[in-house]
Amino acid sequence: MIISVLAAADQIRAAVPCSLLSFSMVPFATISLGIGAVSWVVPRKTTQFLDNTLYRAYMRLCLFVFENLSGVQLKLYGDVEQLRQKPESALVLANHQSDVDWAVIVMLAQRQGAEGNDAGFRVMVKHVIHYVPLFGWYIFQDGFQLITLLMFVLNCLYYSLGLSQHGYIYVRRFGEFLSAPVLKQLAWLDTIDEKFWLLVFPEGTRYSLKRKENILVSQEFCRRKGIPEFKNVLSPRAGGAFMALENLESLDAVYDVTIAYGQTRLPNRRGLAPNMFEFCCGSPAAKTLSVHVKRYPAEQLHKNSRKELQDWIIQAYYEKDRLLDEFHKTGEFPDPVSVNEPAVSLFRTLPPTLFFAAALVAPFYSPTVRSAYFYTMASFPLLILWLEVKKCA
Repeated sequence: MIISVLAAADQIRAAVPCSLLSFSMVPFATISLGIGAVSWVVPRKTTQFLDNTLYRAYMRLCLFVFENLSGVQLKLYGDVEQLRQKPESALVLANHQSDVDWAVIVMLAQRQGAEGNDAGFRVMVKHVIHYVPLFGWYIFQDGFQLITLLMFVLNCLYYSLGLSQHGYIYVRRFGEFLSAPVLKQLAWLDTIDEKFWLLVFPEGTRYSLKRKENILVSQEFCRRKGIPEFKNVLSPRAGGAFMALENLESLDAVYDVTIAYGQTRLPNRRGLAPNMFEFCCGSPAAKTLSVHVKRYPAEQLHKNSRKELQDWIIQAYYEKDRLLDEFHKTGEFPDPVSVNEPAVSLFRTLPPTLFFAAALVAPFYSPTVRSAYFYTMASFPLLILWLEVKKCA
């Protein structure tokens, strides 16, 4: 009986943080729609500030879950001190092995400058992400402040589909690649008056021994190119990075980031990175996160041709392969900077967490909030239709 209760409690412990992140998208999207509504009558800079504040709050909720709550030991290597110095616009190239990888980059962004650059975090994502309820709409931006006005008849609530300042870039992995939407998003990103990070996974999908078909495709690519096969990563492609470098003149730097999870050094776990549940609630003995950063000035790569950039990325991934080999042997990367990095302060992450927790409780006590959330969720099909009309990818 006691064992069953403990097992159930452990499952709940794993489900709570991920559920908090997922359900918080309802108040998040409701507030975002409200910001869009007031953008009819308030200055652009005001709505930009409000949207940045909202987005930063959600990113810090994520940091609370993946850093404070998980208790992970973060180890930083390489050009970390250069990264810390001041906020800058950067293209981030990272190896991809888990659905936690993006959160690792947010951890790095939070450590840039005095206040962090987590509000500047963007990702080049798969086209199918736009079907994710509410969030898929929020992260798209095509440069227009207001697109349309929806009237929810009950309670006569008006919401404008105001676009967020956090335009992620959708790309198609299958079928015909459409460059126009990507170029449009990049052009918008290059005009914003704030520092941003654009995360690109050149492998295109996650490396995992459970996904043998991806490894076979990578090996075939290497054979076709006449180059050695990779062992710990998939063969990278330069398309997304090249388009970003070619069209983002405001870039200050390129960060080459290599991520390694302590769980992959457990018996029979090499090549099997933790998922969100395992990362947050896995064995404390292996809960380490090692991150190696190599910084390149953007001008060093801006003028490369696509072939030159492809060759450079391939060499960078051979270096990642070597770093990961060393990690699996020793548990460390070279060039240590902070092997016991303090977690982000609770003064930064706890207030947004309490805010979203309160926002999730609010509909149980307020019919107005309950109605607002209902209309937000009911609008999801219309938001997806709007993305299809706008041809987001």
